[in-house]
Amino acid sequence: MGKYRIIIVDDKTENNYLLRALLQGNGYEVETATNGAEALDMARKNPPDLIISDILMPVMDGFALCREWMKDPRLKSIPFVFYTATYTDDRDRKFALSIGAEQFIVKPQEPDVLIASIREIIRQEVNPSSAQAKPETDLEGQLPAKEESVYLKQYNEALIRKLEDKMEQLEKTNRQLEQDIAARKEANLALQESEERHRLLFDTSMDAILLTAPDGTIFAANRAACRIFGRTEEEIVRLGRNCIVDTSDPRLPLALEERSLTGKFSGELGLIRKDGSIFPAEISSSIYKDKDGHLRTSMIIRDISERKLVEEEHERLRAQLVQAQKMEAIGRLAGGVAHDFNNMLTAILGHAEIAMGKVGTAQPIIEDLQEIQKAASRSADLTRQLLAFARKQTITPKVLELNATVEKMLKMLRRLIGENIELAWMPGENLWPIKMDASQLDQILTNLCVNARDAISGPGKVTIGTENAVFDEAYCATREELTPGEFVVLTVSDNGCGMDNETLTNIFEPFFTTKTIGKGIGMGMATVYGIVKQNNGFIGVSSEPGKGATFKICLPRHEGKAEKLKSKGPAAPITQGHETILLVEDEKAILKMTKTMLEGFGYRVLAAETPGEAFRLAEKHNGDIHLLITDVVMPEMNGRDLARNLMTLYPNLKRLFMSGYTANVIASHGVLVDGIHFIQKPFSSNDLADKVRSSLDIHRPRRKE
Repeated sequence: MGKYRIIIVDDKTENNYLLRALLQGNGYEVETATNGAEALDMARKNPPDLIISDILMPVMDGFALCREWMKDPRLKSIPFVFYTATYTDDRDRKFALSIGAEQFIVKPQEPDVLIASIREIIRQEVNPSSAQAKPETDLEGQLPAKEESVYLKQYNEALIRKLEDKMEQLEKTNRQLEQDIAARKEANLALQESEERHRLLFDTSMDAILLTAPDGTIFAANRAACRIFGRTEEEIVRLGRNCIVDTSDPRLPLALEERSLTGKFSGELGLIRKDGSIFPAEISSSIYKDKDGHLRTSMIIRDISERKLVEEEHERLRAQLVQAQKMEAIGRLAGGVAHDFNNMLTAILGHAEIAMGKVGTAQPIIEDLQEIQKAASRSADLTRQLLAFARKQTITPKVLELNATVEKMLKMLRRLIGENIELAWMPGENLWPIKMDASQLDQILTNLCVNARDAISGPGKVTIGTENAVFDEAYCATREELTPGEFVVLTVSDNGCGMDNETLTNIFEPFFTTKTIGKGIGMGMATVYGIVKQNNGFIGVSSEPGKGATFKICLPRHEGKAEKLKSKGPAAPITQGHETILLVEDEKAILKMTKTMLEGFGYRVLAAETPGEAFRLAEKHNGDIHLLITDVVMPEMNGRDLARNLMTLYPNLKRLFMSGYTANVIASHGVLVDGIHFIQKPFSSNDLADKVRSSLDIHRPRRKE
């Protein structure tokens, strides 16, 4: 026997396709129909060996098809199988079997089980003894009237039940669809809102955002990117990454490698603006896949130019603070050392001078004493420089006309720098007056000219100039060493060998020198620095190797008329006296030496080592005490307080203070208080005699009764 032929009836094309493929795969011939009427017409023209039908279909449903099938004498013996999953229950199965269906199979079925069922049905058809009994009909294929009535009732009930079930399912499906549509609308709305938020963030971000491909192609750039790079979005997209990234940045290859390996990069790179300027940027970049699966890169860029400037400014200020603290610490050390040294040098110089006065010039020992005096004098010069650097040099400022003061020094300065070096003088016009100790100006110019001389090998030129200058807040904002105001500027420049950055950094530190041993001890520039700072001024230096150096000293303008400088006359002979002097000094050697000098001048001396002893001597003394000579810094009480207490006994007591370091007792930052007489340690006998006489000659004292 040939292949069995089967008709499949189902209004759903996909169901027909799947079942047809299964049956053909198992050796059956298959035809398909989409409704009962089509299947019935097909079967009457060419009866099949089996028909498999769904129930609910258009035109003619499965139940009606089965009924017509059983009415047809040629078809009624052909097995009719229902294969359905639509709204079935047990009543549907019983009804289908009652109208002549061979089997009622519920979807879905395993393919093997379904094929086995079909084979069994066909086998029973071949062997009629095992076939299911068909409902009896009359000669025209009609059921008896009673059975026809029952059939119609059951058919209608089954059909209505299925239609109701289908309507319910359709309503349920419709509700689900409505929910799905609402959910989809909500999802679409949420998606639109999310896209809008992302677009808003993209457009309003203060940081630049670029969307690129790994090969450097740029797809989008936000407004911040256009602002930062100075380009339109079209330009950025057209030019690509290589036109905005500094490809010479050595960090770029490492950044690209890191992003390639890890999928992200965060760090700093140099980027390029439209004008060609390169600026530092902080970049965060990561790789992702778009909806089509293509690799894309997002780049968030922040211009950190201002932050870098702030960091550099912070580092510069920090370095300046460290430098200022270092200089302050060195200054305190220098001041303390100078104080102790001056006390020792006072004793050495004083006793050397006394000894020289006791021996004749023909004595062999005189040369040794002179060498002691020279060495001590050089040491005294060093301590004076230390005090100048520490801003503790005791000074008596006067109102000066800078041009006139400098002009008086030019002859000395020309001798100092030598004949091979030209000294050019360029005075400014209508120069404002300044207030400072003229001796300090002498120290400044001497040290700067010596420094210039040593920097010049062979013929050269040193230029000294002056000018007025006004510094406003805008100018000082970028030069923290300056403060706004009116200044007189003293400039000293040379065309010598110049200095490198390391030398410029340390030039004002005590004992820093680039000269060979024996050529200098490194106190010249430190002295200049201390003097300028003591006078509330500023000093700046500019230099490069091989291009000379220029020092600019800015001294505050003084509102007042300059005083005429008096030329020093010949040294006057040592003046003698007969007055009574109360001498107070806690260093025994200095006390003894000074007492010897004063008595040599003819004065009567009451000597005390402490303020307490001095007060007791004053109380017990019968007669006048004309002058108090006291050290400034002592145990128990400083010299100024001692003088104040003694004036309760002697209201008109003259006072002469002596010290190697005033410690702001009689001076404010080294500037002597008005009316104070002071002699700096170490001093010579001539200096002491002059100071004592000038202090005594003010007016005569009287003891308080």
